[in-house]
Amino acid sequence: MHIYNRVILLKIDVDTYRGMKKGVPVLLEVLRRHDIKASFFLSFGPDNSGKAIWNIFRTKGFLSKMVRTGAPRLYGFKTMLYGTLLPAPLISSALPDLTRQIAEEGHEIGVHAWDHRLWQDNLDKLSERRIREEFEKSFRSFKNILGITPKATAAPAWSCNLLSLKIQDSLGLDYSSDTRGRLPFYPRFNGQLFKTLQIPTNQPCIEELIGLGFVNNDNLVKYQVSLLKQYLPNVVTIHAEVEGGIYKEEFDQFIRKTLTEGYRFYPLNAIAPGFHDAPEKSVNYGHLPGRSGTVAISS
Repeated sequence: MHIYNRVILLKIDVDTYRGMKKGVPVLLEVLRRHDIKASFFLSFGPDNSGKAIWNIFRTKGFLSKMVRTGAPRLYGFKTMLYGTLLPAPLISSALPDLTRQIAEEGHEIGVHAWDHRLWQDNLDKLSERRIREEFEKSFRSFKNILGITPKATAAPAWSCNLLSLKIQDSLGLDYSSDTRGRLPFYPRFNGQLFKTLQIPTNQPCIEELIGLGFVNNDNLVKYQVSLLKQYLPNVVTIHAEVEGGIYKEEFDQFIRKTLTEGYRFYPLNAIAPGFHDAPEKSVNYGHLPGRSGTVAISS
């Protein structure tokens, strides 16, 4: 039997205060029910989600995506005002007991961001010093809560650059998950090779599938399952705000159907050691179907 026969690596990104406080408990209950372990990547700093409004003017397709995916229902109106008309609450740093609960239930925890919105919208405008500060603040909060140093990171919105990859190489990580692609690899960006293993997401997330037009609530789960590869580790990224919110039933259905079909679920750190001799691949920015803006994609 092939080592990765029917394997799903479940990556859970937590972008907002609402996603952490309301979505994470829902996801933990679902995972507990099915005896599944996953990798949670948490945002620790301020929830500045309201600042996303400026993307209407600078990111093609952003407004249509917000309308198409029903953003107010996904994120809630308060979230869409944080950092503008409402103060930006801290996310995981403000909920240490819940953060510890994730670890106590046997899940991997990694760093997603300090200020998720800042990184997603302005990474290429940030200096090396500012990017390092973003890592340092989230790592410090992680250690204060959990008593250990994080060993994995996953960039917001699959955004990375020369500076962020360089800094990650200095952090002693087991791996990062900053990209989209097919299989784990060592990144080459603008001709420069980096030593931190990348485990790319290789399955579309719900928000992207909804953007395809022909996918709806009735056929979503069936279509998700049809995209899975039998002999590759399927890296599936979900969001606490989405699958822990209005798509919680679809998430449970996805797990039930894949378990019935013989799929096994693991956190990302379960496979990282097996890819120490992964190939080098170039990273470039490109578009994905159903998604506004660009993401880092391996060649």
